[in-house]
Amino acid sequence: MKKFLTLALTAAMLMQGAVSAFADDVGFVLAEGSHLKVENGIVDMIDGTITVGELKAEFTGAVDVAGKADDAAVCADDTVTAGGETAKAIIWGDASKDGKITLTDATRMLQSIAKWSVDISEIAGDVDRNDKLTLADVSKLLQKLAKWDNISLGNVRMVFENKANKIDGEDNTIKLFFTNMMEKNGRKDTAFNGNYSYKMTMGRNETESCQVLMTSETEREGLSASLSEFVYEYGEAVLESKLEWIKYYDHNLAYPIMTDEYKGNSNWLNREGCVVWHDDEYPEIVLPMADTFELEAQKLQHMVISVTSTKDSPAGMYKAVLELKDEEGKVVKSVPVYAYVWDFTLPDAPYSASLFCTQWESGKDGKYSYKDYYDYMLDNNLSSYVLPYEIDEPEAEAYMSDPRVSAFVIAGTAEKYGAIMGESDEDTKKYFEIVQSNPEWAKKGLFYYTDEPWGEGLLEVKTTYEHLVDVLGTTEGIRNITPLAGNNTYVDKDHQNRGIDPVEYIKDYINVWCTSSAAFMDTLKGGYFTTRRSLSMYGEFRERAEAFRERGDEIWWYTCCGPEIPYTNLFTWYQGVVIRDLWWQQYMNDVNGFLYYGTGVHWNQISKYRFNIYNGDGVLMYPGEYFGCEGPCASWRLYQVRDAYDDFDYLRMAEEIVGRENVMKIVSKVTTGMLNYTEEFSDLEAARAELIQILVNADK
Repeated sequence: MKKFLTLALTAAMLMQGAVSAFADDVGFVLAEGSHLKVENGIVDMIDGTITVGELKAEFTGAVDVAGKADDAAVCADDTVTAGGETAKAIIWGDASKDGKITLTDATRMLQSIAKWSVDISEIAGDVDRNDKLTLADVSKLLQKLAKWDNISLGNVRMVFENKANKIDGEDNTIKLFFTNMMEKNGRKDTAFNGNYSYKMTMGRNETESCQVLMTSETEREGLSASLSEFVYEYGEAVLESKLEWIKYYDHNLAYPIMTDEYKGNSNWLNREGCVVWHDDEYPEIVLPMADTFELEAQKLQHMVISVTSTKDSPAGMYKAVLELKDEEGKVVKSVPVYAYVWDFTLPDAPYSASLFCTQWESGKDGKYSYKDYYDYMLDNNLSSYVLPYEIDEPEAEAYMSDPRVSAFVIAGTAEKYGAIMGESDEDTKKYFEIVQSNPEWAKKGLFYYTDEPWGEGLLEVKTTYEHLVDVLGTTEGIRNITPLAGNNTYVDKDHQNRGIDPVEYIKDYINVWCTSSAAFMDTLKGGYFTTRRSLSMYGEFRERAEAFRERGDEIWWYTCCGPEIPYTNLFTWYQGVVIRDLWWQQYMNDVNGFLYYGTGVHWNQISKYRFNIYNGDGVLMYPGEYFGCEGPCASWRLYQVRDAYDDFDYLRMAEEIVGRENVMKIVSKVTTGMLNYTEEFSDLEAARAELIQILVNADK
């Protein structure tokens, strides 16, 4: 009996051991998040070369790959075994079956096509997946090796296809095509540009846009457009997106601003041929998409597609479909649109600080609030002068703690900007103490008492600072800013005789320097910010800025109605790339903040019967109520500014990886001086692509 029990127990233990040994013997069960497929006897959808360990991680159970160690390369046709099931691993392009994708594979494929006796994986060589090995496969493999865009061996990944998408019922009298968000086309410019579709690219936590261009042979009414979700190539994620409509401003476009002959010439105003003006209607107001719209015959009409990734968006390709319907609701155009999310994440806190005077008044008929406009600017990377709540209100804390808020005014001048910054001495002290109670808030809070002081007005820089110190009882923690338009006046005759220029005079009262961007144009090359006398006594402002930086000061800059052409700025006269160039120049000059004096300055020039915003100076958004909708609406130029702040993030992030010297080599392809910059959006896009590769490869 004991012997029988011993045998039974032994059997039970063996059974337990068998269960333990084969607990993972469950066949091919993919791990959560895996994009592989096991079907038709192959392990499919492997994207490029891979190690055995990496392939095993795609499954939940025990997997063997041709008996290899985890650090060995998986080769095409390697036998993969799991729980008694077997399949071949397919590494698309690895025709030679060595676990690499090289020119050797192309050679083997050509030999096989020529009927040579070579041992290859014909499945892995059939990279276009049409069930036969041909020269087209060799060509596609060579394109991949040459790093062509939009090539996926074995069609493993979704790729961008720029080709006409013909549908039943296509209306060929309407043309629909695409362009980069930086390109400003007039309504007369109806020529097809070759872009049947478009691919936007972005990091995580970023918004990108493109433009849709439409034109019709005849006048059309009752048309409508819709955009589907941007769906991830593997199906489990979508990106937030929106479709918007463009309203135009009848004005001039300067392009090119200067020919090469005149770039850097200080006498550009006296020359002919340096600025070419084009008269047309150009994009200006970005409105919510209307239910229906009209197309004027032989005139361009723009729409804008914007797509936003989150910090959790999977890297890879996304695709949406843009549909255009006629007045009867019939689909007459159906076009795929793509967005690619790169494998890096932009920070919530922008690398460049910002301070924009967002429209304060209650607006037409009191139908919109300052908070709406503040939040809208914040959604576009930009901080406004004052918070939407007083600093001692509970709601203000969330804004001061929001990493997207890079700056705000604690107190300042009561004479300008509708008195929005004016505070009593009592409140100024209270607000300052609240801000100082949190180190992150203290980095953002500013005092802004003087604006573009000239002559005797420079005295105010001194007196307001001294009064502030008296009110606060300290100099510690004060960040004091004043925009300085020029360095060519004096407080009085005494200071003039002694050569004490504005910069020298205010240096003891300012620690956040905010000069016109023109200050960084050297005087001897035609700059007009400072005088020759100041130059001989103190040097160029950029040299003085370095000394201020060394003592702990911050260096900002600003633009407004100046500097004018040929400098970069935010004018309606400019192509989008010229606006974005300004932030590449900001990086070039190691400036870390940008101030702008208005976003709705000329709204009083807008009505049903007129639209006059001059060159767009001080106008970056609009009240939707003026145009049949509600709330804030962006200008076309505001989207350029939004993207420029992302450019600056890319530049600073790349600098942290490869150093400033290497990043400056890329910057030089966009700008090399205040009057030397690209006017071609393709140049900036190419430079941005180089930054992207630095960011993507950072952890590799």
